[in-house]
Amino acid sequence: MTLFDVLSRQRRFVYLVVALLSVGGLWAALVLPSAIYPELNFSRITIVAEGSTLGARQVVFSITRPLEEAVSVVPGVTRVRSHSIRGASEISVTFAPGTDMAYALQLVRARVNQVSSSLPPGLDIEVERLAPSLFPIVSYNLEGGDPATLYDLARYGIKPLISRVPGVGRVEVQGSDVREIEVVADPARLAAQGLTYTALADAIRDAVTVQAVGRVAQDYRQYLIVTDQEAHTPEDIGGVVLENGLRVRDVATVRVGTEDHVRIIAGDGKPAALINITRQVGGNTLLLADSMARIAATLAASLPPGVRLKPVYDQAALVRDAVRAVRDAMLVGAGLAVLVLLLFLRHGRITAISAAAIPLTLAVTVFVMSLIGQTFNLMTLGAMAIAIGLVIDDAVVITENIARHLALTDDRFRAIRNAVQELIWPVTTSTITTVVVFLPLGLLQGVVGQFFAALATTLTVAVLVSLGLALTIIPLLAEQFVTAHEVAAVTGGPLVRVQRALDVLGPRYERALAAVLHHPRRVAVAAAVLVLVGIGLWRLVGTGFLPEMDEGAFVLDYWTPGGTALDETNRLVGIAERILAATPEISGTSRRTGAELGLFATEQNRGDIVARLVLPSRRSRDIFAVIDEVRGKISAAAPRLRIEFVQILSDVINDLAGAARPVEIKLFGERLDTLEAYAQRLAPELGHIDGLEDLYNGVSEPSAELLMRVHQAETDRLGMTPADVGTAASAALLGVNAGEIRTEDRPVAVRVRAPDSVRFDPLRLRSLPVLDARTRRATPLGSLASFTPAESRAGLERENQQQLIVMTADVSGRSLGGVMGDVRRVLAAHPPPPGVRLALGGQYAGQQEAFRALLLVLGLAVVSVCAVMVVQFESFVEPLVVLVVAPVSFVGALVLLLVTGTALNVSSFMGLILLVGLIVKNGIILLDFTRLRMRAAGVPLETAIREAARVRLRPILMTTLCTLFGLLPLALGLGAGSELQRPLALAVIGGLTLSTPITLFAVPILLVAIRGGSYKARP
Repeated sequence: MTLFDVLSRQRRFVYLVVALLSVGGLWAALVLPSAIYPELNFSRITIVAEGSTLGARQVVFSITRPLEEAVSVVPGVTRVRSHSIRGASEISVTFAPGTDMAYALQLVRARVNQVSSSLPPGLDIEVERLAPSLFPIVSYNLEGGDPATLYDLARYGIKPLISRVPGVGRVEVQGSDVREIEVVADPARLAAQGLTYTALADAIRDAVTVQAVGRVAQDYRQYLIVTDQEAHTPEDIGGVVLENGLRVRDVATVRVGTEDHVRIIAGDGKPAALINITRQVGGNTLLLADSMARIAATLAASLPPGVRLKPVYDQAALVRDAVRAVRDAMLVGAGLAVLVLLLFLRHGRITAISAAAIPLTLAVTVFVMSLIGQTFNLMTLGAMAIAIGLVIDDAVVITENIARHLALTDDRFRAIRNAVQELIWPVTTSTITTVVVFLPLGLLQGVVGQFFAALATTLTVAVLVSLGLALTIIPLLAEQFVTAHEVAAVTGGPLVRVQRALDVLGPRYERALAAVLHHPRRVAVAAAVLVLVGIGLWRLVGTGFLPEMDEGAFVLDYWTPGGTALDETNRLVGIAERILAATPEISGTSRRTGAELGLFATEQNRGDIVARLVLPSRRSRDIFAVIDEVRGKISAAAPRLRIEFVQILSDVINDLAGAARPVEIKLFGERLDTLEAYAQRLAPELGHIDGLEDLYNGVSEPSAELLMRVHQAETDRLGMTPADVGTAASAALLGVNAGEIRTEDRPVAVRVRAPDSVRFDPLRLRSLPVLDARTRRATPLGSLASFTPAESRAGLERENQQQLIVMTADVSGRSLGGVMGDVRRVLAAHPPPPGVRLALGGQYAGQQEAFRALLLVLGLAVVSVCAVMVVQFESFVEPLVVLVVAPVSFVGALVLLLVTGTALNVSSFMGLILLVGLIVKNGIILLDFTRLRMRAAGVPLETAIREAARVRLRPILMTTLCTLFGLLPLALGLGAGSELQRPLALAVIGGLTLSTPITLFAVPILLVAIRGGSYKARP
């Protein structure tokens, strides 16, 4: 009993199962979460310690180094990199692939807690595991008011509404000004009363208190005794009683003010509060963005006059465009594939049966995706678009063979049974060869491995589902709806001429093959020439890492020289904002100074601008042309402003992967002066490289400092210590926290400090009174300490507890590989001095690591495919003959990549791997029928292979053309997100186009040359 006999008896069950799975797929398509990328698991943890007042060098010794030493011993750590600035330290801890990051996070937090007692007091230490969900998918600017009011409205009015939305991860509000109660005391007046700023703050904090002090019982009821001295207004703070009947208002001015101005948030050049919304892991980006849009529309009517909530960034727009583009690509590809079937199969009903494999396969694939936890994203949707041309292959081969057998006999059941039985093994084997090429992808690690694991998984599910449908539902539909008369019928019109042309292809191919069958030397020479051409093309084709796509928004990161005042930074950045506003393709901007996207330690002289572009249909240039123009204008108008350009999603992925810039030259050494001198010598040479943009030599400009050196002999005489003097100066200049008041439903911090006229005037610094511990007499600070102007480095970098500086650059107009080739030549011509070690990092290092892994995957894919064919043919000869075509097919892929100006990157490399599985399918279909004829009819190899050439030409051409036309929409790169799959599609189209004629001629010729034309198979 054959498979078809079983299926024919249980046809109703088969129909029911397929229907249920298809309905399940439709349901899953409605509920499956949508996102731009698959859920990515990055083996990286970041520690940010803020709140110190130390300079960068002191931060390294007091904060960075203890934390580095603590976390370096955590199991699985492969790299510890730190960035120290004034008052803050950022440490990035990278772990080996496969590390349990939840457990690693616990260990890192435990190690940080162990050393926290030895760190400077008052530090705010945040330890987070980095993931895409930490970065916003939706951002809004609240504009149209004073900064403090906008922040309060966003923080206490809008944030609670957004936080309740299902799927929201965190809501972060950033503003230029945060309201506080200022207790401003003149230092001389305060000293005259024998008070210090710290004592004044302690008195306020102790007086403004709410605490439970006990409980009593009376009349069967229990009463909690609570002291309620809570303050609600500045007047309440001013009424706090001090010593000798004085009140706070007698020695200080109490008013509503703002925290020190250390950051600027702006929207379209105007003050704003920025609201960033992230999603939870597994959340649906589209549903979350729709919920945000509804909330924004509801809030619009209730906002104060002149205040508006304006969208800054919406990742869902890109997701929608990408889904729409992939849907269109799938429809166009399916339409072209069906047209090919109609031309070859001649009849609409037969074509419809084959074409039914496409929607059924996609529906069942989506259902399986929901079961294994996949989401709709660029990689899974791209895999489904790629699968359009592949999933129909098995159905085409089965249907064509059924049609051929029906034309040979009137017994329909027997014809279909024989047709299916004849192809079960070759179709299964050819499909398995496509699947096994993806198995070694499990060796890929990092971003590349996780990105393309989703694509490979979805594609594998699709081709396996298509195999199952081709062997089950397709034969049953053919038995029910196709007759021998319909197979023989040919419609009139232009289709007749097409059919006649196709009918003569088989005999012509057989005659052409017979003419060259005994000329293996010519074939070998031609193949060798093609391989040599391929080697030359390999050197000509540019190389890259991950394909870049037009996201519709970009980030401009900027830096002013170290130590630049916030007002001057604001002036320079304002120039950039005006240039962006004047660019017609840019619809809006959002700017942060002293803050940036993500979990990073940020100085006041740096920040970023998010620029949103109009829809692609409304602009004539892509985002890369816009960036190039803006870069040139800003560099000319504000040369002191260092700028870098990235797209938001690319920036997030590269930051998470630890390879933020395409070009990164790391210089290690003990002497920072030597490192900086070498970097400054290299920079001009690197600057001459074509395509190298936004070069930064890694040398941060020094920031200005006043070094205060305490005279210890004088402080000892007064019963004080240098620490006491530092505390007194800090209390006056930076202020002392004095608790908080509550107005309505929000807390407002209280800070005691000196007037701005004292705090920001270096001439008055020396006259600042300091009270001694014994007599409470005031001594001028200038008598206790001397002040010396100095310069210090604004930032210091370390990696694996070694000092380094990092030179970085972007690439524009050339491939990453081409630029890095020139970089390596410059480095070879200018070797590092003694004591300096050089290493290349960034995206180039990621590319090299990925290419090495992909080459291994490619080799294992070839071995896996060979193993499958050895099992089928029970010989090594046929598999090796078929696989000879592989390197030649790569020539076609490289030619098309070169002609279209596409780099050989991770995506196109995946196309080469997929090619290995696809090119052997045609060889299997051809050689399996050859073996069948040799065993069934006892004919020699030459006769059998000529007959196979005539019979199998039609299904080979059909499957090849269906695959090519199915991939054509992706290769054209139309629509958002298509840039990720376009290199893959081009590589497959180029390789398959060349490999098909080579398979049809070279494989038979080589097999006859090895076996001999009179060779007969064993029965």
